[in-house]
Amino acid sequence: MITGADEPTERSRRRTLFRFVIGLVLAGLALFVAIQLAGGLSDASDALADVDGRWLLAGIGAEAASYVLLSWQLHRLAGRDADLAPNAALRLGLVVFGLGLITPASPAEGMVLASAELTRRGLTRRRAALTLIFSEWYANGTLWLITGCAILVASTVGDVPGDERGTLLGVAAFMLFVLALVIALARRETVVQWVSVRLGVLAPRDRRVPVEERRARGSRWYTDARTITPTRTDVVVVVAIALAAWACDGLCLFFCLVAAGAVVRPDVLLLAYTVAVLATGVPLLPAGLGVVETALPAVLSSYDVHHATALAGALAYRGLGTFLPALAGALVLPTLRVIRRRRKRANVARRADA
Repeated sequence: MITGADEPTERSRRRTLFRFVIGLVLAGLALFVAIQLAGGLSDASDALADVDGRWLLAGIGAEAASYVLLSWQLHRLAGRDADLAPNAALRLGLVVFGLGLITPASPAEGMVLASAELTRRGLTRRRAALTLIFSEWYANGTLWLITGCAILVASTVGDVPGDERGTLLGVAAFMLFVLALVIALARRETVVQWVSVRLGVLAPRDRRVPVEERRARGSRWYTDARTITPTRTDVVVVVAIALAAWACDGLCLFFCLVAAGAVVRPDVLLLAYTVAVLATGVPLLPAGLGVVETALPAVLSSYDVHHATALAGALAYRGLGTFLPALAGALVLPTLRVIRRRRKRANVARRADA
């Protein structure tokens, strides 16, 4: 029996499930369109059958390197106060960036699971939240940087008509300007206070705290946030790790395309990769399912790659870069609790011996 207190939670679950089902339907339609553009199911199946498994092994290695880097970043952002060994950080990274990407409320569910795990490992709730927020921030910020640079490179060295080149250069300049502006604003305490005040308005009136308290809360978040990456060296290292992780993921796409029989220029690969990654953020669709498989071959086919071949490479990349890590995240999630309990028992035994 559902009580009155449980009704909001039940409604939220139903709404999330409804969105997930709608997303799956839309993803199925998008996949149907992608297959039709590739010449039909027969051509797409033939292209998949011709995929070279040896190159896929190289793709798995590249994707594994990407997740090792992401876990290293998570371990560094969590700091020394967290009981987060490298192997536990890798498992947590698979949960956040792998399993969390395909959950119905992506990426919120992965963040919630990871935040709970970090608090169990010695971090305060705020520190755990900031660790995950900064992890997403550096991942998305570097992706925005890569996207701007990809458009810039494509407009200068790619086969772009002259009348479109100026527009693309303007888009790239605008994206890089926005990124620089956001970074500059985020470094100001007054901006964080203003955001905290505005977010407080979203709370129900009976639970809304005074403006001054919201502003003070923003100051506390700002102060704590400065301890995540306190020095320029910390920022440079974390950004470098994020860029290297994206590079390994892009290398996985390259190996998948080669496995399917397509070899593209670096500027084309960079452009296609950024389009694919951005497409994963389309609302309602889990991990951009269907949209990525449509957009990626469309970009590649405009650079003389056969559509069926491009679709086979895209499907291989999705299997290795999205669904394999998600499966790994689902499998390692229960082991996080087991490892934590073992470490706790070992610590108790060590204190008893002392």
